[in-house]
Amino acid sequence: MKRIIALILAGMLVFSLAACGGNETAETTTAASETEADVIATEAIADVTEATATTEAPAADATEAVSGAETVTADATAASEATSAAEATTLPAAPATTEEIIAYYNTAINKAYDAKVGFNKERYTDNETLNAGFLLKTFGDLIYSFMGIGAENKYTMDVTKGQWESDVPHHYLRKSTLSAADVTKATCTENNGKYTITMNVKDGTSKASKSESWTKAPIDKCGICVGDADKSYFDHKTAPVIYSAIGEVLSSAVIEESYSNAKIVCVIDAATGNLVSLTVEFDIDVVIDAAGGGNATGQTHILYKNFKY
Repeated sequence: MKRIIALILAGMLVFSLAACGGNETAETTTAASETEADVIATEAIADVTEATATTEAPAADATEAVSGAETVTADATAASEATSAAEATTLPAAPATTEEIIAYYNTAINKAYDAKVGFNKERYTDNETLNAGFLLKTFGDLIYSFMGIGAENKYTMDVTKGQWESDVPHHYLRKSTLSAADVTKATCTENNGKYTITMNVKDGTSKASKSESWTKAPIDKCGICVGDADKSYFDHKTAPVIYSAIGEVLSSAVIEESYSNAKIVCVIDAATGNLVSLTVEFDIDVVIDAAGGGNATGQTHILYKNFKY
């Protein structure tokens, strides 16, 4: 009996030990599996992180490139604006008052005169009306030619720089001596670096005969060609000028001349003060009082352009 009980206890002990061993193995296996899973998960996370970093890197590089390009563009724009601003500040202030505008105009005309500039010039008188008596019928062609009346008497000339030195009597352009007392209105506008001056000049009159000769003509002060030599070149033919052409033939003539609606438009380079163009226009009325006299009216246009300094 004791042997039987001892055997039973011994069997139970062996079974118990086997069971314990089995549990330890299962726990070890489970722990090992969990450890391997953690490692695999950790490596997988690392791979994903690296992949994400690799994917995001080009985007970051592209963002930086765009940002750099925007910076360069902004810098270029800023530089361009700075250059424009610098160029704008180099232009002198536009003249505003009548006195300032006239002074600015006079300076530009006189600078061209002193430089003996080259230019293209055109002068003609259109819209003419002719009331010819015996005198004008006899000497009409000569008088109208001298006055520049009629399309056939249109005057054009290309003057080269330096030509003044070899052709002194013509001069082509005079110095301007206009003052505020000579104009009724003066304005100045700026466009693309050029100042455009527009002035309305007061009306003028002149008279000539064997016994008297006088001229009141503010337009003659603006720089157009008038003076004492070679009067056929004069842009404004006053009564004394006309009388000098016919006085030897008809000394008894009395000539009265007047002009109206005189207007000057002058374009000047604001940066240099050089003339770009000059236009002078006015209506004329000439009356010749003599046996069989007559009168002539028209609008004179004087155009200077293509100045070469």
